Amino acid sequence: MKVSVCIPTRNRPDDVLACIESVRQSSVPVTDIIVSDDSTDDRTRLAVQTHAPDVTYLEGPRRGLGPNRNHAITAARGDWILFLDDDARLTADFLALLEPAAAADPAGRTIISGIERNAHGLVYPNDQSFLGFQSRAYRADDTIRTIVMNAALFPRTLFNQLRFDPNLVYGYDEIDIAARALAMGYAITLCPQAINLHYSSPLNRDFNAPHIDAARIYVTYRKYRWSQRRPGKAAVFLGASFLHSLAHHLSKADSRGLRAALNTHVAAWRLIRRVA
Repeated sequence: MKVSVCIPTRNRPDDVLACIESVRQSSVPVTDIIVSDDSTDDRTRLAVQTHAPDVTYLEGPRRGLGPNRNHAITAARGDWILFLDDDARLTADFLALLEPAAAADPAGRTIISGIERNAHGLVYPNDQSFLGFQSRAYRADDTIRTIVMNAALFPRTLFNQLRFDPNLVYGYDEIDIAARALAMGYAITLCPQAINLHYSSPLNRDFNAPHIDAARIYVTYRKYRWSQRRPGKAAVFLGASFLHSLAHHLSKADSRGLRAALNTHVAAWRLIRRVA
């Protein structure tokens, strides 16, 4: 199994080196490791070039996580691609546990998702609610429609046909890529015995946080409108999501709630207009 590990990063040099070291401990050696660096300084570049000269280092596009993932893909040489956030860690037997599922898909038409362990416990892929939140646990007989990003093995063939949405700065890119892959006839299989680690770094949270709600609205609208081809459902979703945002922000910020809800939806609408 030829696997490329892509690590998009931003201003976390110590995390990147720890992530690289976890990949080196894999019982299944990887084909290559690619770091795509959106940092605002030289610390990560110097750390990788000094301590991991065998790793492919790329200057990132600095336009957000979606473009950074796509940039890493351009240098990947494997038949399968695994994305690890810089604060995620590959466990030693993760790839070995996914190897049988990969061998069973020689045509490369399946995304294989494991799960991750974080500070709150085990994270399984959940289905989206109507409002786009990943809050619905799958039943045993359900078709899996989502993935756990730091535990998902993608066939390279998928990225010959599509890429991560370049409009997504942060959040919900795993929902978007899974929905579009399913619409193109790919499948998702779950291997819950394969577990990676993801203990979130506090760094960059101030940069990432403002983008999450707009990403949820944009990605969910896009799924309803274009992947599912249900424009009526997409329109109802926009109205319901605004009312939900308004209620949420009013409960948190009193009179500032209306402005916060409007700002979130204006940001989402700007993203929607780019692909409309």
